[in-house]
Parts: sequence; structure tokens; C-alpha cells
Amino acid sequence: MEDSILVEILKEMQKKYMFITEIERITREMGDALSRNDRELVQMLLGMRQDEMNKADVCTKNVECLISALSPDEGSQVREWLNGKGGGNPDNPTAQLLAEKGKSIQLVLKRTIEVDRLISIRLSGKDSYYH
Repeated sequence: MEDSILVEILKEMQKKYMFITEIERITREMGDALSRNDRELVQMLLGMRQDEMNKADVCTKNVECLISALSPDEGSQVREWLNGKGGGNPDNPTAQLLAEKGKSIQLVLKRTIEVDRLISIRLSGKDSYYH
């Protein structure tokens, strides 16, 4: 597997990680604002969160473009690493970093989704997206 492509994918994943952690922070702040019944702040935070989601989506598209330069088998392996699954330990140090970054992103996403779920249930009850 070509190391230069893995390095570029890693750079995009690092950017995505920063955007995802910002999404988590904003989501938690939204929960706090809802607890204070501050609807204006919630609306502002929703816009900010959407901006970060859009930036994370750009990173995902960039990663997919980079992966398309790999062979189908290599692309599948990289996708597994990025999704936090990767079978076995990658032997390449850059690939190892990719796998770790993928796991980190999945962990932050899981925490963020849980906070978002609680907010949604608090606001919508049984009409929540999560029910």
C-alpha cells in the first residue's frame, strides 16, 4: 500500500476528528442551553453544528477520493480501519495511526449520538427520531 496516500488520508482524518470533536462540544452545549430554556442559543448552536458537519462531510469525500486511488482490496482494508473495525494490527506505522484515528472518531461519534439522543427524547418524547 502506498504510504503517501495513507499519509494524505491520515491528514484528512485528523481534520475530520477535529470537526467531530467540535460537533460533540456543540451538542453538549446545546443540551446545556436547552436545560436553561435558551432557545435562541440552541438555534445558533444548531447552525454552528451543521457547519461543522458540512466540514466533516468534505473530509469524508476527500478520503473517498484518495481511497479510490488504491486497489479495491486495499481500499476495503482502509475503510475497515477508518470505521474502527480493522482486522488485526496493521503492520505499517501510518496504517496503525489510521486505525487508531478511525477508532477515536467512532468513539467520539458514539458519545455525540448518545447526547443527541437524550436531547431529542427530551424535546420530542415518543416522536423523537430515536424512538
